Order: sequence, then structure tokens, then C-alpha cells
Amino acid sequence: EVRKCKACGKTEDRVIPALKEDESFLLGDVNKDGKLTAADARLALRVSAKLETLTDYILKVADMNKDGKITAADARTILRKSAKLE
Repeated sequence: EVRKCKACGKTEDRVIPALKEDESFLLGDVNKDGKLTAADARLALRVSAKLETLTDYILKVADMNKDGKITAADARTILRKSAKLE
């Protein structure tokens, strides 16, 4: 992943490790409890607001639109899926 600062233009490279073949996950299950609930959406929202630490695992499961970052839009998608609206 390459990120670019909008203010100064500086770029930063970051390697996001791939999942191992035996490593499975539920997309959106940010808190790793095996269920998709509003708690997952809340945690994703806290990550997007930088109130929680972003880990490789969270990036893998919470990036619902696959843009390489966790945003409020990802949290909204998780919430809608947990409520079976999507």
C-alpha cells in the first residue's frame, strides 16, 4: 500500500501481509467474536476516528469497500450488514 499526504505530498509505503491459507475470518467481524453485530461497527468507527489502534487484522476485516483504509463508511456498511439491511 502506498499512502500520500494531501498536505505535503510525502508518500509512505506499507506492506499489508496476506492471510495464511488456514486463516479464515468473517468480513466485518472486527472484535473477533464470530458474529457480525453493532459492536463491530462501533469498533470500526472508533478505528476510523483514531480512538482505537488499527491492526492488520482490523484492516483485513473492516475495510468493506477495499480502499485500504477504515472509514465511517466501512462502519456504516458493517452496521447495515449486522442489521441484515444489505
